[in-house]
Amino acid sequence: MKKILYIILLFISSKSFATTVGPNDQYFLVHDYHDDWQVYNDRMKAYIPYISEQHLGYPSHTVFCDIQSNRGYNILVYAQKDDNFLFINGSLRQKIPVGKWIVLNVDSLYRAYEQPVIYITLYGSNNIEDKKLMLGYKRSLNQKPIVLAESGITAKPRTPAPYRNYIVLVSMFILVFFSYLSNSYIRAFQRYFNLKDLFNTFARDQSSLINNPLNRMNVMFIILLSLIISLFYMLLQSKDINIFGGRTILQEGDTLGILLSNYFRMTLAVFVLMVIKYFFIGVVGQLFNLEKIVDLHYFKIVQASSLFYSALVLLLSILFMQYLPNNFNWQAYLFTPIVAFYLIRVFILYSTIIRGIPKQNLYLISYLCIVEILPVILGIRFAI
Repeated sequence: MKKILYIILLFISSKSFATTVGPNDQYFLVHDYHDDWQVYNDRMKAYIPYISEQHLGYPSHTVFCDIQSNRGYNILVYAQKDDNFLFINGSLRQKIPVGKWIVLNVDSLYRAYEQPVIYITLYGSNNIEDKKLMLGYKRSLNQKPIVLAESGITAKPRTPAPYRNYIVLVSMFILVFFSYLSNSYIRAFQRYFNLKDLFNTFARDQSSLINNPLNRMNVMFIILLSLIISLFYMLLQSKDINIFGGRTILQEGDTLGILLSNYFRMTLAVFVLMVIKYFFIGVVGQLFNLEKIVDLHYFKIVQASSLFYSALVLLLSILFMQYLPNNFNWQAYLFTPIVAFYLIRVFILYSTIIRGIPKQNLYLISYLCIVEILPVILGIRFAI
């Protein structure tokens, strides 16, 4: 009696809690990729989540599958209409038969591709409801899965040539400008790009480099910093990372001409903000009777920012060409280092400025809170 009751309960449980899918309902459903579809955006050069209101006309739908963690399961593919094709990692595999399931063994996929994640694309029908992609566990041996080998016709997304050409041209322009400054203003260049001098809290001789922040020589280094920061911003923009509402001053499009136009617009905007920053700290310095340290303060800002953003942009430019993923999460990898940089910069400014003024710690702390910490807080607020 207990055995019969146990069998009945087991049967009821399997019917109540286990959804069966696939050919002849021979697979228990492990995961339905219905809400994981992505589409490739030509303008952004990246895969973005599928949104029915925006992507109704897209014939290509893609899912990134973690095959390393799902070994032992099977991927089930189904299409309700004709002329749908199956692509794996951009390679054409086969035409999907209408109303018939394709079963892909995850273990064989892992052996064939030797990578933890693959992307599967179903190309054909514009209606995403006509396509099904599921992960299932086989409950019988009647269905023989397909074993794949690495072969086929490659049909990869177009290479983002405009962005690559744009990055190369802008990088060469910055390098030429960099070389010009290093040869024309040797002592100033050695001072600006000197990590040891940055952390030196003993203020050196007050030369024209510090006493005249907006003379021709210093303006050239501010322009260089503006070029570097703008390249950093445009690198993020190329990965669809839009911060500070930059699109309000940028043109839509991804041609080389538009990208270069947007870059120089952003450079001009950064340069204007840098000049405004100088006048802002000058006004606040007068309010706190600290106008004597305004020039040194501004020099340290340009010096620290030039060193940090030069290193950051150099690293990102290299990664952009090959290694920066389309779904790059800037908040995870860049947010913390950037915030840490600004906090370290405040500490350097405090340590440097405090030696050149009488003991007015309260005034100095209030001054730095207004001109440094408050803009960082506001920047974080509007960037996220």
